[in-house]
Amino acid sequence: MYRSFMRIPLQRVHRGPSRGTIAICLMLAILAGASPARAQYVQIQSVEVTPFVGLRMGGTFAIQPDAPAPVQATLKDASSYGFSAGVRFDDFSLVEFRWTKATSALRFGAPFAGTAVADVTLNQFHADFTREFVIPDVKGLRSFVSGSLGLTHLAAEQDGFTRFSFGFGAGLKQFVGSRFAIRGEAQWLPIVVEPSVSGFACGTIQYGGCLVVLNGELVQQFQLSVGPVVRF
Repeated sequence: MYRSFMRIPLQRVHRGPSRGTIAICLMLAILAGASPARAQYVQIQSVEVTPFVGLRMGGTFAIQPDAPAPVQATLKDASSYGFSAGVRFDDFSLVEFRWTKATSALRFGAPFAGTAVADVTLNQFHADFTREFVIPDVKGLRSFVSGSLGLTHLAAEQDGFTRFSFGFGAGLKQFVGSRFAIRGEAQWLPIVVEPSVSGFACGTIQYGGCLVVLNGELVQQFQLSVGPVVRF
């Protein structure tokens, strides 16, 4: 049995804004400036709701424990679920809010191989912008590409952190009539861990605790999901 979660001694790393943070802020400013202009002449045509289940994969952190060499820590692949709800401004453009939840475990590499933090919970909140394309050879079938931007919260039992995240995806949507469809999607969803994150939890049999500093980087994650679409 692993020991209960312990609060980790922290180290703070102070640094200026990263290129990733600047790019995200610039994207938000562009979207904020464009929305009022479009709202003057674009009308909502319909609403779509999609509950989904999926598989969340990847997520490797570069950490510095209380040891001479850096250690890799990776989130185990885990099932995920959530929903998206959005509006159409034309027959091929969709803007959505998406919430995704997954519960995984953070596993450490050598010299802490086998050590794990149970119940690492991910909650992700994204705005998705999707463009669909008709596939004329199959009735009701559309392909689509999407871009998204938002926040991701990762939490163990006693600690957690929230950081910017973004993503790009592609998939297929098979319509069955005008109000129902099946949607399958693959997404790349990196988390921008910048500035450095200090304050996470770890538990272990052999060690009394470990000092963890998550350096500024992109934590690469991927998701496969499928779910029904209801259109109003």
